[in-house]
Order: sequence, then structure tokens, then C-alpha cells
Amino acid sequence: MSKSIKLPLQMVRSNALVGPAAALFVSANIANAANLIFNMVFARMMGPAAFADLTLLLTLKLGILSFLGALQFAFAELTAKENQVQQSYRRAHALSWRSLKFSLPAMFIIIALANYISGVLNFSSPLALCVLALAIPFFLPMVIYRGLTQGLIDLPKIILSIQAEWIIRLFGSLILWKLGFGLAGIAAAVGLSIIAGFIFSTRKEDLQLLSSRKLSRLDPQTKALGVVALPYLILQIAQVLVLDSDIVIAKASFSPETAGLVAGLLLIQRVFFFAFLSSSMILQPLVAKRQADQKSPQELLLLLGVIAIITVAAMLIILPNANLIVSVMLGDEYLALSSIVWISALTGAVFIGSHLCAIYKIAQGRGFAALIILCFSGVQLISLSAVNHFFPDIGLETYFSLKLLIQIACAAVLIGTILMPLKKDKLAR
Repeated sequence: MSKSIKLPLQMVRSNALVGPAAALFVSANIANAANLIFNMVFARMMGPAAFADLTLLLTLKLGILSFLGALQFAFAELTAKENQVQQSYRRAHALSWRSLKFSLPAMFIIIALANYISGVLNFSSPLALCVLALAIPFFLPMVIYRGLTQGLIDLPKIILSIQAEWIIRLFGSLILWKLGFGLAGIAAAVGLSIIAGFIFSTRKEDLQLLSSRKLSRLDPQTKALGVVALPYLILQIAQVLVLDSDIVIAKASFSPETAGLVAGLLLIQRVFFFAFLSSSMILQPLVAKRQADQKSPQELLLLLGVIAIITVAAMLIILPNANLIVSVMLGDEYLALSSIVWISALTGAVFIGSHLCAIYKIAQGRGFAALIILCFSGVQLISLSAVNHFFPDIGLETYFSLKLLIQIACAAVLIGTILMPLKKDKLAR
């Protein structure tokens, strides 16, 4: 084998990212495929208008988890840097119990305001919102224990949690829907999937410990967790704005049928984004453990290269087969999306590139990268809202093309912030 081939192979084999990232990639994409099947089945059974309601319900759930995901990444960073396993488990136990001070009031507030929230969002089932709210006390413990397993790079627990969540959501939703419980039944299955994700993130000893209310004191590092979480929170807010704001605009401004088409496009976008999101769960603790003088973005560039190759291959499949893909994934009622589906897919892939760049910089202690993504997400929201207001007949293709261009600009800026210092270092030598 020639040196030109051996060198890249040796780099990949020696890279601590590759094995865990590959395992998580497979696991996450099994869950991603199950999520796709979930949406394919319900898009057909419900029709575009009702499917828009389901998408909005799932968007609310993803929005909550996205915001709480900031704590997951912050807890993972703290766990990775300290590398003190037992202390990290005690900290997770203490935080999980204390989280009830916030989650229980939030649950009752959402239940009390369910009718009002449903009216504002043009959502047809306040009962479904109440049912989903019942799972809120488990949201924070789930992200805390997932952050713990992420920081420890405990692959079996991470994978079990991911798989348990989709199994309960998919099969529970199908059973409860067939039994006639409607959207509220799906909300119950989604809530149960959150509980399952929490349980499978823990060990038997953790569940026994959680049954005890003897809480250890919070050390200064834990009290400062909010500061560590802030840039991750900014990134999560930006993620919600980029990926999920379209369905809110569509439900408020478009006809129910058009809102259903937008829901279908967002499904395609999420498939590409979440297909690669799991890699950030390995990249972040690896970068956080590094010494301050280790500046090489080798792992990040490897991930971005793999994503680019897979995305190009996917585009070569999607472009000539758009009608077939839309028909299989969503049904014939969504065939109007055939000329747009590649735009939505590419947007998801571009944004995951930006997301990984931001995770890399934040784990290095440079939170400004999250502000860059938030700035571009604000530009996207304002631009698309303005275009929709002043040009209501603009069409979905132009609407989503503008979104793609904004996200390409964001990715270019973030990659530039990573590569430019490396170039300066080389020139200085």
C-alpha cells in the first residue's frame, strides 16, 4: 500500500473520535430511520392539515429539549474536564431532584394555559398539550443523565437511551392512535418515550439513589453550571429558530394545506440534521479534555469531510428521484414539494456543519461562535417573516432557497473563524 493511502488510514484509525462516532452514527440513524417511518406513517394516516398539528406538537417537544440540551452539553463538559466519575454521579442525582422545583411549576403553568397556547398557535388539541406537559418533570433529569453519559463517553448507555426513546414513541403512538385516542394518545406516547430515555440513561444504582432524597451539597462548579451552559443555550435557541420557526410561521400565515407541506419539508430537513447530530456528543467531550495548547481541528475537519461526502452522494440520489422520494416518504398529497426537497435536505446538512463548528469552539472556551449562529438565525427569521408579509405569493421554493443561502453564509463565516487562525500560525512560523 502506498504512503499516500497509508497516512490517511493511520490518521483515521488513531483518531479517538472515529470508533465512538461511528457507533453513535449508526445508533442515531436507526432512531432517525424510525422517526422517518413515524412521520411517513402519520403523514399518510392524518393528511396534511392534521399532520401540521402533529408536527407543531413535536416541534414544541423538540424546542423544550433543545433549550434543556444546553445543560446536557454543559454537564458533559464539566464531567469530561474533571474526570471524576463518582462525583459526577452524585452531582447528577442532586441536580435531578432539585430540578423538580422548576419543572413541576412549569408543568402546571402549561396545563393551565393550554387553551390559550393552543389558540395562539392555531393548535387543534389543548388536551394533547396537557398530556405532553405531564412528562415535563422528566425532561431535566433525562438531559442531566444524558450529559453524564456523554461526558463519560459511556456508549452503551447513550445508545440504549436513544433506542428506547424511539421504540416507545413509534409503537406507543401507533397503538394509541389505532385505539382512538387521537393526538392526545400520540402526546402520551411521546411523553412516555422521554421517561424511557431517562431510565435507560441511568444505572440500577442511580435509580436506587434517586429513590432517596438525601441530597449532597452543590459544589462551586455545579453552581456555575449555568455559566458553562450559556453559550450552549444560545446555540440551542439558534437551532430552534433555524429548524423549527418555519412551522410556526406557516401555521400562523399559511392555509392548513400549505402548512402541512411546510411540515413535510421540515421533516426532510430534520432527517439530514439529526443524522449527524450524534457526532457532536463525541466531539464535545474530546475537545473539552484537551490541553489549552492543542489547537488542531483534525476531528472537526474529519467530521465535516464525511458529512460533505455523504451529502453530495445524497443529492445525486435525490435530484433525479425527487418525485419517488416524496411519494415514499410523505405520500402523493405532498408531490408539490418534489422541486424543493433537495433545498430542504441541503439546508439541514449545511446547518449541522455550522452546529459542529460552534460546538468545537464552545468546548474550547470560545462562546462567540454561538452568537454568530444566533445572529444568522435572527436574520433568517426576520428575512423570511418580512418576505412572507410583503410578498405573500412568493412560493415555497423561493422561501426555502433564501433560507438555504442564509445558512450557507453562516457556515462559511464559522469555518473561516476556525481556519483563519491556523493560517496565521503557519504564516508566523
